[in-house]
Amino acid sequence: MTLTTLLLTVLLFCVTVNSVPQEAEQLSSDSEVTAEGWMDVKGRHMKWVSTGPAGVWAVDMNDNIYYRRDTYNMPNQRIPSKGSRWTNVDGKLKQISVGWNIIWGVNSGDQIFYRTGVSPLNPEGTGWQSVGGGLKKVGVSPVSNAVWGVNSRDQIFTKLGITGTNQQGTAWQQIDGALSDVSVDAAGVWGVNNKGLIHYRLGTFTNPHYPGTDWKIVPGKLVNIDSGRGIIWGVNSAQNVFWSRISTSPGRVNWHHVSGIKLKQISVNSNDNSVWAIDGSDRVVFRRGV
Repeated sequence: MTLTTLLLTVLLFCVTVNSVPQEAEQLSSDSEVTAEGWMDVKGRHMKWVSTGPAGVWAVDMNDNIYYRRDTYNMPNQRIPSKGSRWTNVDGKLKQISVGWNIIWGVNSGDQIFYRTGVSPLNPEGTGWQSVGGGLKKVGVSPVSNAVWGVNSRDQIFTKLGITGTNQQGTAWQQIDGALSDVSVDAAGVWGVNNKGLIHYRLGTFTNPHYPGTDWKIVPGKLVNIDSGRGIIWGVNSAQNVFWSRISTSPGRVNWHHVSGIKLKQISVNSNDNSVWAIDGSDRVVFRRGV
């Protein structure tokens, strides 16, 4: 090999090494890129996951509760974090929802709880406070802490009186209609019924505390839906994944199919529109936006 050839080989090697995307360099051994930009978050199998500014929380098959370390969103944070590891938190819940600085959940008896003492310095909080009523699923807005939920009879409720100093609010207000799943965020209140029909609550776009005026059925069928900031995500009965941008005319949707992955449940963080989900094998997966 001549000196010129050797120098060219060394130069090519240096260019190749230095051109590795920073995104790839930031991925730890706890994660690997899967189909269409999804990352497999290793460690535990879960049945429900939720993401919001207060971090990523999940529950496993035995209703054990976990917080994902280093996922609490600090002010002005722009790069979504997949966190470092799962930490077991006291209590038992079958479903959980993450808000701005609070976590709500329901247990196997449909009892309702919210997490007290959640803060940037103590993202795991201090304890669970029970709330009157009974719900099978609860949803809290990551932008306003507004709370909506559905009970075992698919009746719909929203919590009144929630403020910065009164995190559990006052009374439950029943909303007309019937849903099996409901989500609330800046893109409004969205839900699906037991036939998979997708509903949007008129008047709730950018105003999730408002109880709305009526339900509008939009095209498509889903079994799980989650509302983000200007976007909604959902999965259907075949575990196919879809998303749609939502504008000032939120009753209009333009569904995009995300190929290459099957999901059971999905959650969107309105702070950065990152997505966490449970796949068909009960693994937790993560994606940095659309």
